[in-house]
Amino acid sequence: MTPSRDHMQRITRLRELFLDESRGPQPLGDYWRQVADLQAYDEVLGARIGWKWDAVLAECAARGWENAARGGESAAAPTVLDYGCGSGIAARRFVAHFAAGEVWFHDRSVRAMDYATAQLREAAPAVRTKVVRDVSNLRPDVLLVSHVLGELDAAGEAQLRELIARSQRVLIVEPGNRAIARRLSTLRDDLLADFRIVAPCTHTAGCPALVASNDWCHFFAPPPPEVFTNSDWVRTARDLGIDLRSLPYSFVAGVRRSVGEAVAEPEVPRARVLGRPTVAPRTADVSVCDAAGLRTVRIEKRREPGTWRALKKDPETVRLLPHEAPTSSAEPDDAAD
Repeated sequence: MTPSRDHMQRITRLRELFLDESRGPQPLGDYWRQVADLQAYDEVLGARIGWKWDAVLAECAARGWENAARGGESAAAPTVLDYGCGSGIAARRFVAHFAAGEVWFHDRSVRAMDYATAQLREAAPAVRTKVVRDVSNLRPDVLLVSHVLGELDAAGEAQLRELIARSQRVLIVEPGNRAIARRLSTLRDDLLADFRIVAPCTHTAGCPALVASNDWCHFFAPPPPEVFTNSDWVRTARDLGIDLRSLPYSFVAGVRRSVGEAVAEPEVPRARVLGRPTVAPRTADVSVCDAAGLRTVRIEKRREPGTWRALKKDPETVRLLPHEAPTSSAEPDDAAD
């Protein structure tokens, strides 16, 4: 359904707030003025974030996230906390991919918590839900954090880090822009002592994307194919100036080491593909990351036709490449939220 004119105005206001970098280190205030703001957000911006979560959760499943539940928590029914829940899209996507016994919703906005709770109850009636105002003593099995880092000041990030320290598993999904992605990489490095990083990393070394100031760890999620033929989505994207093909994101998925032994190390060293490849008629240059650092790998069509074809037609589906020595160097293009 095409968003109403009122909803389009609300979406535009919210998007301008999210993309505004002029506030500097100041935290973003409560922007949910009415329930209609949450409804409008969920229709468009929330849906796009949901597509990012779909990509992240699929990769986590492929990398053994479910196996990591073996240990202190119940594999069948973990307690999940959606921190800074907004409309609750992260929790809904998680429940759709993995099991959950109970989901807690936390946000500075009461409207947001109530809305997120109602939406999950409708989508998954069997899952228990709870609104939590104070997270200072919570110890969730799974902590979800979605597009929150950019809204936190130093005190807010300190509270988040304390919450992470009490969680068994952590999934953080953020925009794919350089500033926030580098902030997330710094947080990821600080987690290494206590958490096994399930994805996207294929190694436990410090983040190579932090070595040079122009580098950052980011990926692109594939939107559902139908959005390109759906007239409502095409019109909405045009009116908002959104590129439906561009869904940049960064993320970290970690499991506390005391419960994460079931996550197997890759049998063969692999390198995670970053950003988007540069595809030529006979080659594709791909930015990759592993314990050796960041570099560019050249895929030749005549040697690896299947990989070259996938990089050309569906680059988001190519996540891992065999560990290889670098053949050239290049910097990925900047990404916008």
